[in-house]
Parts: sequence; C-alpha cells; structure tokens
Amino acid sequence: HHGVGIGTGREFNRDPQTVLCVRFVVHGFQLRKLASGDQFANLCHQRASGRTIWDRVHDDAAGVLLFPLLVESPFAANLDGTFAKIQRGGTLKIRNVNGSIVSADSFDGGESPSLRYTVKSGVASALDYSTLAMLSAYYQLDEIYSTVESVIGLTPDLLQANLAGGKHTVLFEPEIKMTGTGSEISAGIKLNAAFSPKDKKFLLFQRSPVEKVPLAANFQVLTHEFGHFLFDYSFFGGNPKDDDRWSDEWALNGMNEGFSDFISWAFTNSTDILRSSIDIAEIADQRDFAKSSFTFENLNAEEPTACTGDFYCIGTLFARSLYQSWNQLKSTVSKKDMAKGVIETLKKCKSVMDAMDTSIMPAQKDGVDLKHPQLYEYNGKVVGGFLRAFVNSAPAAWKTELCLAFKSNFGTSGFPAAARNGSCDI
Repeated sequence: HHGVGIGTGREFNRDPQTVLCVRFVVHGFQLRKLASGDQFANLCHQRASGRTIWDRVHDDAAGVLLFPLLVESPFAANLDGTFAKIQRGGTLKIRNVNGSIVSADSFDGGESPSLRYTVKSGVASALDYSTLAMLSAYYQLDEIYSTVESVIGLTPDLLQANLAGGKHTVLFEPEIKMTGTGSEISAGIKLNAAFSPKDKKFLLFQRSPVEKVPLAANFQVLTHEFGHFLFDYSFFGGNPKDDDRWSDEWALNGMNEGFSDFISWAFTNSTDILRSSIDIAEIADQRDFAKSSFTFENLNAEEPTACTGDFYCIGTLFARSLYQSWNQLKSTVSKKDMAKGVIETLKKCKSVMDAMDTSIMPAQKDGVDLKHPQLYEYNGKVVGGFLRAFVNSAPAAWKTELCLAFKSNFGTSGFPAAARNGSCDI
C-alpha cells in the first residue's frame, strides 16, 4: 500500500446496490487473504451508500485498498469505459525510446484483458499481479480525468477531443519490436510505464525486482505519464512530427520529464516521484525536486556524480524551478492556476524557439556526435533557449520569480547570458 493510488468509478451513476468492492491485500506486493473480509465489504458499501461519486477506501494498518466496481457495467469484464480502454498483449513497433517516451510506428493485435479474481462476501480479491495492475491503471486514469479540471483547469472533453475513440488506450505488456534499420528485432527494453505521443497510448509492463510498488501501479508514476500527454498537448500542439528537431533534443526530453514530474506533484502534492516504488536513496533523492540540491553546473562532467539520471536531471532542475516559483507566488497564484499557466505557456514556446537566432539557440547538431565538454556547452545553450522562450511566454507577474529560480538552478552554463539578455535582466 506504499503510495499506490487507486482511482474511483466516478464516470458512473448507478444504484449503490450494484456496487461490488474489489479488495487488494498488499504485503510486499504479494497478494494474501485477510480473515476480515466481511467487515471490509460492509465498510465499502457504507462509504458508497447514497453517493454518485465514491471515495476510495484505504486502510493503511491492514494494507487494504478498496474501490467500487460496478457489477452491471460492461467495463467490469473488459476495462473499456469512458476515459480509458485496456488492451493486453499485441505488438508495438517502435523506432527509439527516450526515457519513458516511446516513438512508435504501429500497434497490431492486442485483446481485452482477462481478469482473475475471486468473490467472497461481496468482495473481489485479485489473484495475480496482472489483474491488480490493469484494474489499478484503469481506475487511476478515471481518477485523473475525474479531477483534472479542478487540478489543472482543463476539461476532459478538451483533452480527449483528438484521441482515437475519444479515450486513452492503455497497452499492458505488449511485445516491443525495434524498427528503422530495414529489419525488426524483438527488444527487451527496461520499461515499466511509458507514453507514445504519436498515438497517445500509455504502456504498462511487469514490475522489476527492485520496485516496492510496481511503477505501473503507482499513482505518482501514472500522473507523470499523463504529464507527458499534457506536454505533447501543449508544447507540440498534440501533433508531434517525426522530423521535428525538438522531439530528439536531449535537453527538451529533460524538460518534458521535469514538466511531467511537476504535473504529478499537482495531482499528488508530492515532489518525491519514485520513492514509494524505488526506495533507493540515491535515485529517489536525485529525482525529488524539493529535496535535491545539484545545479546544472554540477553536471559539467563526462559522467556526472551529482546526478546520474541523464536528462532526467535537467527535468528535476526545471520542475524545481517551477515549484520554487510557485512557492513565492502562491499568495496570489493557486496551485491550479500555476499548473494551467505552465501548460498555456508551453503552448507558445515552440514557435518562439523555432524563430530564435543562432546566437541564442544553437543550430541543430544534425547527428554530429559531440563529446564532453562541447556536448555540455551545446545542451546548455538549448536549455537556455527554452528557458528564454518560457520566461517570455509566461504571465508577466511570474517573470521575476521564474528568472530568479532559473538563474539559481541552471547558472550561467544552463541559462547563458545570450539567453538571459532582454528576458531576465534582473
């Protein structure tokens, strides 16, 4: 039960008597039985009684997660509802992977999930991890869309307008094949949760041995992946191009990751994205954008030791800057307004960056294999160009705090003078 968020069936409005509670008993993420099933069933029915929007029930002491599952609803059998559709298996052909962003060419096959659970005293208990993960992912997306307007100020209809079938497809354990070299190879890529911008699909895989709570079943991680969808929606206008420079820039991949961590915080109020799943201090501490203290200039090494997460480190600096700015602005800017404002700002950044002079934004390196320190300098200029575009596109009342945060976290290497001049002259 460490940090797993299970969403609720808010898209439904049925007689409470049709509610069946699903009980997942978690102990080191191994499913086990509890003798007190009846009392948890009663508790669930009491919480659901008379409500059309149901709260989740979480008994921390027993490690029990309860949420309503409608017996009469068609999604109960195949997890195909208003906001999401779960598909299991199939083959996803991809060209490359950047962090948890997958560049996919096509998807074939897949089937409706087969859920394995038992029912006793009105309570369903999952019999395997796959059932737990798929139900969890489905409900978490429902939770996201049930609260998205109150969290970031955008409506579900607006966000889902251009999705195939008007909903997200979640692929659970697809086979991955790498393409692009004239042949295909099956790939054992180390992914747990990912997002495919081209077709707006979320990907979930089996957990690795180091995960306390599987990343694919962690609400913080699912909201992070939703953040990638929002970055695609805002920065790329929902239509990323295969030949778009910014899709392949290391620095922009980092900004995408940082924005997604910021969105996860907006939903969960936690800056500690990974610890509930991967409680390895070095990894979790580096990613926690309220706790970490490294700067861009600490990354000036062929193999940095201050942060070892590649472009995720750049993302942490960006998320930290947004978080610090909001802490200075929060007397007049709500958390919701900050999240929406960041999204609206990103909508303007790409066109500003496209038009930048090469004295600020360096020409694309076009496959040139730069080495340290030239690569560090190049990435710093790309980061600086992005930060300049962001400051110039953000609400005027935010400018001072953004500039102070960007200067503090990125220094003169990640926010060079050429990028600051005329934008952050403070």
